[in-house]
Amino acid sequence: MGHRPALAVLDILRGEGVDRIFGNPGTTELPFLAALQDADDAPEYVLGVHEGAVVSMADGYARGTGRPAFVSLHVAAGLANGLIGLLNARRSRTPLVVTAGQQDRRHLQQDPMLSGDLVGLAASAVKATYDIQHARDLPLALRRAFALALRPPAGPVFLSVPMDLLTEDTEVEVPPRTSTPPLGPAPGLERAAVLLGAAARPAIVAGDGVGREDAFGALVRAAEACGAHVHHQPMADCLDFPTTHPLYAGALPPRHDAIRAALSPYDTVLIAGAHAFTPHHYSPGPPLPPGLTVVQLDSDPDEIGRNFAADAGLVGALGPSLHRLADLLREQVPAHTAKGRILRAGEHHAAERDRAESAARAAYSPAPLAPWAAAHAVARGLPPNTVVVEEAITVGLLLRRLVRLDRPGSYTHTVGGGLGWGIGAAVGRALAEPGRPVVAVLGDGCTLFGLQGLWSAARQSAPVLFVVMNNGVYRTLQDTYETMGGLGVCPGTELGPLDFTQAARFFGVDAVRAESADHLRELVAGAGQLTGPLLVDVPVRA
Repeated sequence: MGHRPALAVLDILRGEGVDRIFGNPGTTELPFLAALQDADDAPEYVLGVHEGAVVSMADGYARGTGRPAFVSLHVAAGLANGLIGLLNARRSRTPLVVTAGQQDRRHLQQDPMLSGDLVGLAASAVKATYDIQHARDLPLALRRAFALALRPPAGPVFLSVPMDLLTEDTEVEVPPRTSTPPLGPAPGLERAAVLLGAAARPAIVAGDGVGREDAFGALVRAAEACGAHVHHQPMADCLDFPTTHPLYAGALPPRHDAIRAALSPYDTVLIAGAHAFTPHHYSPGPPLPPGLTVVQLDSDPDEIGRNFAADAGLVGALGPSLHRLADLLREQVPAHTAKGRILRAGEHHAAERDRAESAARAAYSPAPLAPWAAAHAVARGLPPNTVVVEEAITVGLLLRRLVRLDRPGSYTHTVGGGLGWGIGAAVGRALAEPGRPVVAVLGDGCTLFGLQGLWSAARQSAPVLFVVMNNGVYRTLQDTYETMGGLGVCPGTELGPLDFTQAARFFGVDAVRAESADHLRELVAGAGQLTGPLLVDVPVRA
């Protein structure tokens, strides 16, 4: 059965499970908006007043629902504004399908206002692009885009759609949706189990693929089967292993020399779903210590051996593979051996956590707060079942050491590096999981980049607690400057005094300033009772 082009788009969106459209419209989107207006069961249009917030909301929504989110941007300028969010989504492997309306084809050669090379602009920030020139091609390309957005490695896919194409007086065929069979367990798990089973000091690096593919419980089983210490990958975007578990050994730092040092006590490591140990600051040498036996498991075949050699490279779905590996390891490692390792690891890691707790509690004071105290107050105030959306850079590193989380999906970050993601992502996450409290922990610089997202938070009455760590400086730049031998204050890093309560109220968001660490903890503890957004301005010592 045929449909007009705009109606065909809506038909495909319904079939793909799209119930919300994240957008900031312009003239080139008017034909699509008209179709939304006329349809009885069209997806809800979630408006953002800046494309950065629009894409970030879609990112948070896709992570919360596990489905590709749909984004509608406006011509070259709107796409350019959304590129930061698309770069973040690509690095974080968030599945998005993104369209932008191109100018009318009938005068495109005349270089009309708002026109541009949309495909060229988007190409470096997405997995794939489609330049639609014929109405008959749009449904097929859109089907492909949804499938490709989910295929490992997941990520955003872009389509350029001329505005006049959607108004053509023609009918197009909508191809049926084809269900893709899920990947199964990886071949070669028997040899991997032998390598890990023979290890005297096994370790696991939990990559973000574990969180994305809902393999959290399977990794716990595999770790317990051999008693392996578990580290999060550097700058992890997800909670990939419970931080409350006795085997949890913390996150690897984002430097090759520091990763080598952290992994040097082990003789064998399983690297599960980790993207190539993405470093932040350069240090010479490889990321892995010499002599380490490496088992690498990923659903993306391009990851195997990408940045380091693996003694066993396995390609398969992480959940089924890790469950199968756990069963095989129970045959290789005696139960008493695994239990002994878990007990010793728990004693060691508990002592480390106690030292961090003591240091943080000792720093409690009235505002302005020490960073340790601010991070601890947030971590201890979190209500049960909270989703933490973190874009706090320096305080976020401390927060990761202090949070006690054991539910999948309860910690979200972006390794993409494009600032301004956190506010929109938190709103999207609240829309995706309305029953869970959402606490967004943000740096003051990150908040400035994404401030327009507060408009959407107010518009959607999103019950998000926005916690802004306000130290008036780009702290991470100043810290790096000092490690490079810089003296004094690095030029271009001072923000000066900022009152984020005023900014929040301008957008219609209630706001309060934290007066002490105890006050901050109380405010965070109340996140589960929110019926709308609340911003907490936290003065932090620079």
